Amino acid sequence: MKYLAAIELLDQPATAVLERAQAVCGEGDQLEVVHVVDPTSVAYSIDPTMSGEMYQQRYEQTMADARRRLIELCAPFGIDETRLHVRYGRVAHEVHALLDEGGYDACMLGSHGRAGWQRVLGSKAASILHGVPVDTWVFKLVELKESSQ
Repeated sequence: MKYLAAIELLDQPATAVLERAQAVCGEGDQLEVVHVVDPTSVAYSIDPTMSGEMYQQRYEQTMADARRRLIELCAPFGIDETRLHVRYGRVAHEVHALLDEGGYDACMLGSHGRAGWQRVLGSKAASILHGVPVDTWVFKLVELKESSQ
């Protein structure tokens, strides 16, 4: 089977999803990983007086940084760089497009399991689940609480 894991570039959520994804994969299965860079992360970091060339440089730097971070997060799991994808755009759209393009059998992702107003404000996991074209595993991400000393 061919799996695609969609991750955030934060240590704890990425590690949790990758650990669970590898536990699901059997011998001979292929695990690939994607991170989608949200356009707002580039747009909000740019001065409105920047020229198109400066914007392009910022975009390229952001994508290179995301790729570098993805490689760093996946290296301990032995996931080859050729199986890593960095996309740019709306998360759900890009994940769905990659699932269609790559012929994946299933998708894996993490969810913080938020409720109430946090849920109303939006969830990347929920947006991916809406209309996902393949079977999907959703792993609940439990945030570690700092111990008080």
